Amino acid sequence: MRVTTRYFATLRERKGTPHEQVDLPDGTTARAAFGLLFPDLLLTVAYAVNQATVSGDTVLHEGDEIAFLPPLGGG
Repeated sequence: MRVTTRYFATLRERKGTPHEQVDLPDGTTARAAFGLLFPDLLLTVAYAVNQATVSGDTVLHEGDEIAFLPPLGGG
């Protein structure tokens, strides 16, 4: 299935783009998609599918937009 990904902050810097379309296996969850796209990165992120915050267990579907939201720093 093909989905659109959106990257923010350090994830955008790692990928070199704010968004892209990727092909993922049917039944991929938000958490699994992050693992496939960032296999070497141990980071807890929040997920948004079609602009709604979701859990990592949410199954993605053809045409979905998934955003990976890293934790914010600062102070």
